[in-house]
Amino acid sequence: MIYLQQTFDLAPASPATRDRFVEHAVGTLVPAWAELGGRLKGAFFSTEEWFYQVAHVLAFDDLAAFDRARVRIERDPAFAAVREVNEALAPVRGDRLLEALGPVAEAKLDEGIARAAEEPAGEYSFAILEVAPGRMEDFKKLLSMGAPNLPILASWREVAGQPARVVDLWRGNPAQAAYAPNAPGLEAFFGPLREVAPRERIMRLFPMPYSPLA
Repeated sequence: MIYLQQTFDLAPASPATRDRFVEHAVGTLVPAWAELGGRLKGAFFSTEEWFYQVAHVLAFDDLAAFDRARVRIERDPAFAAVREVNEALAPVRGDRLLEALGPVAEAKLDEGIARAAEEPAGEYSFAILEVAPGRMEDFKKLLSMGAPNLPILASWREVAGQPARVVDLWRGNPAQAAYAPNAPGLEAFFGPLREVAPRERIMRLFPMPYSPLA
């Protein structure tokens, strides 16, 4: 499966614009992608990069399915209204094409969606890591050992651009809220991790009202 991570920088970045974006997403944007085979897996807003930046994650069967959908939604006159409202609400947008990294089964994302329907998390996170040159296989081994005990719903890397960048989707917020001295348990986790992925940042995500990951 191929995943499209979209970002929308709302302008102006206000609650009113966010409400208009919700109406647009529910009424036109998400149904348009669904008509073209794009299944919404998560919809969030964040203040980490830009205030009220919206992020969508959509899944497609394969790269060919994504390309057909991309061409149609960008060029077909039938989707002109979608493009116009996108431009009006978020003049700055970004797309990142992702593929599953491997150690985290793709079924975990759907399991997380099913769990959220019964027990909403209210908060998710992107953990964005930069893997050291030549250490991707080592990173995957660490991930395969740690993921079963961690609330990681998906692990992706960029199809093109920066293939050493990994994006993990967590249920909740893995970032430590306050300072605490290093401890053996922390070092056992972070020591090997930082050898293979020296840099990481956490982006806190809050579900939009229409998000399957609530």
